Amino acid sequence: MRNDSAATGQMPLLRERLGDRLLSHRGVDTLNILMVGDVVGKPGRKVFKAGLSRLRECARLDFVTLNGENLAGGFGITTKIFDELTSPGLADVVTMGNHWSDKPDVHTIRRASPKLVLPQNLADLEGVDRVPVFEIPGRGKKVAILNLMGQFAMKDTYADPFVFIEKRKEQLKEWVRSGEYILLADIHAEASSEKQAIAWYLDGTLACLVGTHTHTPTSDERISQKGTALLTDVGMTGPYRSVIGMDVEKSLRRYFGPKERKPQEVGDEDAWFCAFLVEISPLTGLALAAHRIQWRESSDDWRFSSCYS
Repeated sequence: MRNDSAATGQMPLLRERLGDRLLSHRGVDTLNILMVGDVVGKPGRKVFKAGLSRLRECARLDFVTLNGENLAGGFGITTKIFDELTSPGLADVVTMGNHWSDKPDVHTIRRASPKLVLPQNLADLEGVDRVPVFEIPGRGKKVAILNLMGQFAMKDTYADPFVFIEKRKEQLKEWVRSGEYILLADIHAEASSEKQAIAWYLDGTLACLVGTHTHTPTSDERISQKGTALLTDVGMTGPYRSVIGMDVEKSLRRYFGPKERKPQEVGDEDAWFCAFLVEISPLTGLALAAHRIQWRESSDDWRFSSCYS
């Protein structure tokens, strides 16, 4: 695996800078899938739309996922926001996490649209354990989505994600071997070890696994020898002058001095867009290249780190 990193600010030539990295710009036939980390509140929604628009100008994107458990004021999702972010040209799929039920709209959305994917190891929710499949328009391929909750340091009780995967491993492998399916995973977990363990267990079956939940981007992007791209945490898309997306001053009062337990509010400064762009072979359904992307909107600072199989 070869790794290539670069960071710079004030780059008007985004198309050229990113294009130099993309196999699809070198004549290689790839399926390009973008996976976006936890989008937090109004600042996150704004920078997501702006960053995605900029990327679409210089890269052909076949499929886009985002983690949406923090879309509505940092907690949950509403019908209005879901409809906004799944409109044409935006997200094809919205995955979720431990704040999945913070807004009651989630049940209406779930019944109305297959584009909302809840963690499949939620307890006692009928039908949630299905692995959903989506068509990539015009490419003759299907995308299957795993969205699972980790166990460590989670307040609620979830079914064991490792047992969930063990029971379905052979089916998932058969899907990929058929040549029709591409398998993606969003593992919403506190522990990096849980995310990495799942990636290795499904090595050569998953095209890509991104971790979400910690809101802090990691720099361990890699592609295994069997073609699975991994990024332990893609990082939040939202305000980075914050405590994991929440207003700094209000957050500090929860930790220091007289303790306050007032409702948290999303920060509104220094918005970043964080995503993982994976170029996938249409022949094998596995990763050929992967690009960690960060964009700091205020300075128009695009940062890339690329790896190749």
